[in-house]
Amino acid sequence: MTEDPLYNRSGPSGILNVMPQTEAITALTDYAAALVSAVFAASMYGRIGPGNRVSAWFWCAAFLGAAAAAIAGGTFHGFRTYLRPTTLDGLWNITLFLAGGATAFVAAAIHSAHVRREDHTVGWLAGSIAVTFAGLTVQQSDFPRGLFFNHNDAYHVIQIVALYLLFRCARTTHDRGSLAIIGT
Repeated sequence: MTEDPLYNRSGPSGILNVMPQTEAITALTDYAAALVSAVFAASMYGRIGPGNRVSAWFWCAAFLGAAAAAIAGGTFHGFRTYLRPTTLDGLWNITLFLAGGATAFVAAAIHSAHVRREDHTVGWLAGSIAVTFAGLTVQQSDFPRGLFFNHNDAYHVIQIVALYLLFRCARTTHDRGSLAIIGT
């Protein structure tokens, strides 16, 4: 990780680079994803009822985990020239851990839910997964890495769309065996 040119704090002459080497737009798109995820978590919290007590809590945890991962990632991208490489390594590991935790909570929410095609749960979930893979494809592609908008920024914007689709999926789920789904 120390081969990254953004870690180089001094130029060829040995003096500090004046050109900003943080990824401000990447940090902002990360923070936007965090805000969206937090709003989705709050909305799911407000929707907890007798038919989704278990799955809705898992959805809340998933969206809060995604928000925390986006905040950690935004901090990594936005402040990387101000933090030591060991701090950045730890921050990136926290980002990945939180993203993995959010994914685990999504899996738990789906597992605890009675998933049906009739209420579009499967369609919203499949759409979210497809959009996520599209975002990953853009991020790993030769997308132009410009000064003001790069592959990570595009990925974050696409991921916000995927989070919305996942939220729509979450809104349709009911717990397995809940009274809300008996007889349907």
